[in-house]
Amino acid sequence: MPSALDLSPLRSALAQLREALVFWTARDAGDPLKPHLRSAVIQSFEFSYELSVRLARRVLMQRAVAADLVADLGFNDLVRKASDAGLPMPLDTWRGWRDMRNGTSHAYSEQRAQAVADEMGAFLADAECLLAAMEHMVAGESL
Repeated sequence: MPSALDLSPLRSALAQLREALVFWTARDAGDPLKPHLRSAVIQSFEFSYELSVRLARRVLMQRAVAADLVADLGFNDLVRKASDAGLPMPLDTWRGWRDMRNGTSHAYSEQRAQAVADEMGAFLADAECLLAAMEHMVAGESL
């Protein structure tokens, strides 16, 4: 029997994102720290997103009869398989998070940074829901 998957890195990353969101939203628009805190929100999102997808894959691999087939799945197939397994990863939603994640690293603009940061409350809710479902699966509980 495989050892239990450690989900604590994602739990910590989401806590950091939550904290960065609190600090960022608490600042007034003219505060010189606000753009730096927004950058912290975006960086926390990037890390949390990557961990979310990576750990969802690992949860599926632990539960799969043929783990190598899960390891080789492309993003869309991975998310479909995760949804089929009971993980809350609607394809359109997580494709949107992926597009947002990809957009943060290709070109910087104030408008894009603001748009990404503005969506982080929704991402946080989705990622926390995914984490809770993965915790149940890792613990062997039914969803």
